[in-house]
Amino acid sequence: MPKYIDENGLLYYDSLVKGKINNAVANKVDKESGKSLSSNDYTDEDKTKLGGIAAGAQVNKIESIKVNGVVQEIKTKEINITVPTDNADLSNGAGYQKAAEVQAAINQALSGITGIDFQIVSALPATGVKGTIYLMAHSHGTGDSYDEYIWLPTSSKFEKIGNTDIDLSGYLKKTDMVAITNAEIDTITA
Repeated sequence: MPKYIDENGLLYYDSLVKGKINNAVANKVDKESGKSLSSNDYTDEDKTKLGGIAAGAQVNKIESIKVNGVVQEIKTKEINITVPTDNADLSNGAGYQKAAEVQAAINQALSGITGIDFQIVSALPATGVKGTIYLMAHSHGTGDSYDEYIWLPTSSKFEKIGNTDIDLSGYLKKTDMVAITNAEIDTITA
């Protein structure tokens, strides 16, 4: 078998083999330090896609948060949205009054009242007096001769606060009740 030694001092037994080896060596890819061969095919499309992702990006990261339509600035991976816990923190106070405000309104409504007065009238006057209950006669019911009104200075009108009409005609009276006998109880529970 003929032997051939090439310019690099390598020994070959066949010139055909020498040609194939030289061709393979010419087309080889040198190994890079820290890298290994893989069977995955990395395409230009993959490279473009990955190249478009920002450094530190995360899947499904929230990109914008709004509170009542106002965009909140995202500075870190955390946003603290303050939720009001007091009516005073709301722009409209939600229409609710604080206990102190309710008490002040009650105090204002009762201010100047040193007692309650009752006046029997045939018709309500044009204006009333704070602290006076106006009694207007009516003809309905027994034991109830008047409708009661008070003057509301804040709205400049009278408010009917009631009457004592009570109809108990459909109710059972104590005198209409009959005690149940032991025999009836035994029949019910048997």
